[in-house]
Amino acid sequence: MAAGLGDVKPLMVNMTSPEIRRHITSHSKPVTENIDHLIVGSPVHSGKLPVQVVRCLKEIAGHGRKCSVAVIYGNRDYGIALRSLVELLSEAGFNVVSAGAFIGQHTYSDIVPVAMNRPDFTDLKIAFTLGLESQHTANALSPDDIPIQLDKYSASSEYTSLKPTYHKKRCQHCGLCADACPLGLIASDSGCLISTRSKKQCIGCMACVKKCRQKARIIKVNPMVKLIMSRLLKQAVKECREPLIIVK
Repeated sequence: MAAGLGDVKPLMVNMTSPEIRRHITSHSKPVTENIDHLIVGSPVHSGKLPVQVVRCLKEIAGHGRKCSVAVIYGNRDYGIALRSLVELLSEAGFNVVSAGAFIGQHTYSDIVPVAMNRPDFTDLKIAFTLGLESQHTANALSPDDIPIQLDKYSASSEYTSLKPTYHKKRCQHCGLCADACPLGLIASDSGCLISTRSKKQCIGCMACVKKCRQKARIIKVNPMVKLIMSRLLKQAVKECREPLIIVK
């Protein structure tokens, strides 16, 4: 998207990191002060924006700057996440001119292979096109311009997630999982959770699983859960969805 806007070396702010989010929410100098066009991307969890994303973005002021938004979901549905992102940033004072919903490999693809190797080359071309079209419009989107895919997960305020399994004997204490955890729940020196509450706080993003080279953290479920997941993701396995892009 940034390349489509004509910027091959955009300033990147990774709000996945708890430290970066703390900086955004507590620093007196706005992170958007010298930005002419903000692009905000977020994963979709249970058809919604992650709570951490919402809390972070509420602390950013737009002052009329142009903004493009994108969510990435695992080929099941993007729920209310894209509309929520447009609403959130519009209320923050941004002029949201474009929006997109893109497909990425599903978080639980180790259980049921869904959207493998997405986003692919075609997806990235569409993202480039979205950025390109964003250059030539100043028309603001409203939340009502964004379709939703409402189901029991996106309609609920709850977030449902599986938790990774940790094999302590396999861990080599490299710290990669700790760096990847968006909530900072893992101790980098030991690989263990930092507190007894951490397992409950885990959002099930499986970033630690993807980063672990030793398979010390894996997705492990019993046959019943696997059957439920297979049924839940049945349509997502069959159907290859294409990105949705919206520009006025």
